[in-house]
Amino acid sequence: MLQLQNISVLHFKNYIQQQFAFDKKVIGICGSNGTGKTNLLDAIYYLSFTKSYFTNSDTPNVHQGKMGMRIEGNYLHTAQHNQLVCILRE
Repeated sequence: MLQLQNISVLHFKNYIQQQFAFDKKVIGICGSNGTGKTNLLDAIYYLSFTKSYFTNSDTPNVHQGKMGMRIEGNYLHTAQHNQLVCILRE
């Protein structure tokens, strides 16, 4: 089984720089409207598939006014730690 342990995003959609840790077996994501819950899920999708779930273009995923973005995550797979990094420069 592949388990996401943490993810950090830089200039991704509404996030300037943010880190999230997933250290429990059950994770719930809650917050007010417009705080980035769906963008966090899209960042996980983007890191996994190198594309957004919502759009075919990368441009809407970069924070407005920035020249690129970075998503980094650490996964645990069969007791082995793996790091994935996705960088987009425009």
